[in-house]
Amino acid sequence: MNRITLLLLLAAALMGCAKEPQPPLRIGTNIWPGYEPLYLARELNYFERADAKLVEFTSTSEVMRAFQNGTIDAAGLTLDEALQLLSIGADIKIVLVMDVSHGADVILAQPGIKSVKELKNGRVGYEATAVGAYMLSRALQLASLKPADIHTVSVELDGHESAFISRKVDAIVTFDPVKAKLLAAGAVKVFDSSQIPGEIVDVLVVRGIAAKNGPEQLRKILKSWFRALEYLNNNKVQAAQIMAVREGVSSEGFLESLHGLRFPDQNENNRMLAGDTPSLLAAAQSLAATMATTGLIHQIPVARTALDGSYLRGGDPQ
Repeated sequence: MNRITLLLLLAAALMGCAKEPQPPLRIGTNIWPGYEPLYLARELNYFERADAKLVEFTSTSEVMRAFQNGTIDAAGLTLDEALQLLSIGADIKIVLVMDVSHGADVILAQPGIKSVKELKNGRVGYEATAVGAYMLSRALQLASLKPADIHTVSVELDGHESAFISRKVDAIVTFDPVKAKLLAAGAVKVFDSSQIPGEIVDVLVVRGIAAKNGPEQLRKILKSWFRALEYLNNNKVQAAQIMAVREGVSSEGFLESLHGLRFPDQNENNRMLAGDTPSLLAAAQSLAATMATTGLIHQIPVARTALDGSYLRGGDPQ
């Protein structure tokens, strides 16, 4: 065997031993102001396209379906949606608390209806497989109404505005940008997430195997998220101009939509997700108990196994 052949064989062997690059983490989201810092990070080139691919969906129901069928590796979901996945045995990690809704999620009623109690025997539209179901169940509970007291209409996000404007429903469970459009058209707010503080929380959920196989990717993405939040805090007007485009609203309207949201920083995320007793655990357990009582899940999952703050910093994943 001559020297050239030997070198070629050695090079081929080394290439065969080289670790194949990890494909981009496919992250799915619907239209929601609380997820926009991800897209801001992309526009500002805070993460490499080789690390993440952002996949846009028109509704949370679509995001859930895509996650369950393996089309995406990660998703922006509400905590109750993450608990739904856990309750059916999904192997997931909750690696980031993206935002806390404090008035951003609402139930809007037709003019003339002033309270949730007045929706008795009315038609209420909501996303049956998403946060809308939880919002509606809590609103009814606090108004001393039963699910049987109203007529529910399943409406995915892209149909919220038309269902309300055409009066196919007497009320709709929704959020921005639809919320702002309907309020401008005369809708009446009868309930919002500020009445159930800390219960509507958006999180980044990652498939367990994807988190295990791409820990460095995930850490880069989370670092980019916090860089985007810093940019938003320091450059509100410029950031809003970028983020408003995907939402289909003006930059002023986008900034207005942020008033009902709070973005936990990295330190707060560590407290919420890391350690032996992460602060999000109590909220998750309480939320799961409520969901079981109202029939949204059939068994209470072990939420502690999913909370993982290790990707917020260095160290081995939990």
